[in-house]
Amino acid sequence: MHALARRSFLAGGSAAVVAGCAGYGPAPVLALSKAGLPPLHVDRHHLMRTTVCLRPFRPAGPRLEAERFGERTVVHNYGHGGSGWSLSWGCAEEASSLARSAGHDRFAVMGAGVIGLTTALRLIETGVQVTIYAEEFPAETRSARATGVWSPSSRIALGDAVAPDFVDRWERWARAAHPVHQGMIGLAGDPVEYVTQYNLGGGDGPYPPASRDFLHLDRRLRGLNPPWSDLELEQSPFPGREGRYGPVLVFNVASYADRLSELFLLRGGKMVRRAFPSRADVLALPEPVIVNCMGYGAKAIWGDETVVPVRGQIAWLIPQPEARYAIHYKGVNAVSRRDGVVVQYLGQNEDWGYDNSMETVDQAETARVLATIKELFAA
Repeated sequence: MHALARRSFLAGGSAAVVAGCAGYGPAPVLALSKAGLPPLHVDRHHLMRTTVCLRPFRPAGPRLEAERFGERTVVHNYGHGGSGWSLSWGCAEEASSLARSAGHDRFAVMGAGVIGLTTALRLIETGVQVTIYAEEFPAETRSARATGVWSPSSRIALGDAVAPDFVDRWERWARAAHPVHQGMIGLAGDPVEYVTQYNLGGGDGPYPPASRDFLHLDRRLRGLNPPWSDLELEQSPFPGREGRYGPVLVFNVASYADRLSELFLLRGGKMVRRAFPSRADVLALPEPVIVNCMGYGAKAIWGDETVVPVRGQIAWLIPQPEARYAIHYKGVNAVSRRDGVVVQYLGQNEDWGYDNSMETVDQAETARVLATIKELFAA
């Protein structure tokens, strides 16, 4: 199996297919012993903060298309659900190509999240002038509150709402983005790296299916990531727990966003902090081509009533460099990243958080997710 990332990866059967070629053999057991792994410090003494992110979900999938407003061309690139980081480079390539086809050499990019940053980079690499306009700079955006794992089809679309060519487009985005992420491995700050994830049994499943037809497309990426293996009781670092384990591609969002910002500025890009209360304010910009990477903000500014908020809450714990791994247990995901240990409830299925626009922190949820992971180390 490749990454858990989201609910579609958790069931052992479908996830195992994503792992790819059976000829790889079992994955090597990483740091497994009866003594166990270094425990994650999942308690309030190590809690740095709790954040809420509203992911921009569209039943038809991400919107990548050009639209004319008088003398202005607007290229839309938003609505990626829980797959923004994963698909960013592939969607940026397509958005950049659409923008350049207008025949101009000055571009405005709306939004400084991962979609805006990667799109701006792809544009400026073609030798044009690019300015990012955003009310929130990279460390302040919703992208900075992401789980940070490779999850290219995480609530990406509904099967009964997509265009006939959507699945093929999605696969092109994913396959174009994946090698760019891998090219970040080993760079200063470790913006991207693999860690071992343990998906553990002993929960309260099997879970009911979601009430909506969320697309699960990861089988089309067979062989893209190294495979997973069964975790037997005799080798498990978690007493009495079996399941599956293997490498997951992790984005250390703080260093990754910082690197993208630095690359953009070094190439001559400009970043302007500005709020845009209305569409008219956006269209008043001097650049003839505007690339809309506003994420959830596109719902109000561009009048896209199909955008649905998908709420996710993360408890951020002090980084633990000695415990670099990830866990999924009882619907809770914990990922030890270099910028902190992120712990999040993913729910029993994709219905969790759907159409929930509450941005205040639920303290009871934080207490519950910490207690769930902590119970694994109680022995």
